Amino acid sequence: MKFITSYFSGLISALKNIKILLVIYFIAFILALIIASAFKSAIANATGSSMALLTMLKDFDYSTYSNFMHLFRDTISPLIKVAFLFGIFYSIFSIFFSGGIISKLCKKSGRTSLSIFWADSWTYLWRFLRLFFYVLILQIIVALLVYLPVGAIIGSIGDSVQSEATYFYIVLTGIIIHLFLITILVLVSDYAKIMIVNNESFRPFRTMLRAFAFVFRHFFSVYSLNILYILTGVLLFIVYFFLDDKIGMTSGFTIFLMFLIQQLFIICRLFLKISIYGGEVALVKKIS
Repeated sequence: MKFITSYFSGLISALKNIKILLVIYFIAFILALIIASAFKSAIANATGSSMALLTMLKDFDYSTYSNFMHLFRDTISPLIKVAFLFGIFYSIFSIFFSGGIISKLCKKSGRTSLSIFWADSWTYLWRFLRLFFYVLILQIIVALLVYLPVGAIIGSIGDSVQSEATYFYIVLTGIIIHLFLITILVLVSDYAKIMIVNNESFRPFRTMLRAFAFVFRHFFSVYSLNILYILTGVLLFIVYFFLDDKIGMTSGFTIFLMFLIQQLFIICRLFLKISIYGGEVALVKKIS
């Protein structure tokens, strides 16, 4: 089937672009290191000799966490704001590199220098940012369309419900529908990016509408490919949490070991992201 061959094509594409993957990883690592160092200094100066962080490092304890946040709220609150701003910056960072990655994957020639990769990233940044905001607006609309009816249903049944399980299943149904619709929007965003690069389109909104048509016209292949990559990501997280549970972070050595494992899994996530783009590009070529 086309989605299966596209899945493996995506993995091969990621293998062929290890250089780009490592460049993105090291840039992200340096940025994260700068933020982590600032956070560490601020928290260390505020907490002093407090053992709360070491206690939570071994195993999460809500009481310890609650006391920690109560005592050091004035220190933590500005850091949360900085983390939020960094999250926005990281989103732009990801959008920036997606242009270079997709452009590299769409080109027939396998020879692409890093300078061309940087140039392509800049070339598509504004168009991809506009596409991001269009999709973000749609995500907000989808959330309202899902959760407003859920809230109305819960409000209407009121005291007639005899078990809290009913509320749980209503909310769970809403969450499942929301997650499904979000995956559709993510797929539309990905295929719109590919179309922008392939067709050199300067109209992201119109291209997004074309991507909607493409996704629904080839829904089985598109969504099946997406499920394969989701299962791959879930498998990676299962392996990570298994290692985290077995190794733990109770000494200097185990902390260092888990740090190395975490970095390896970050690289695996980047590899998977490039594989997803590679698989989607391959599927577009096979279907077109």
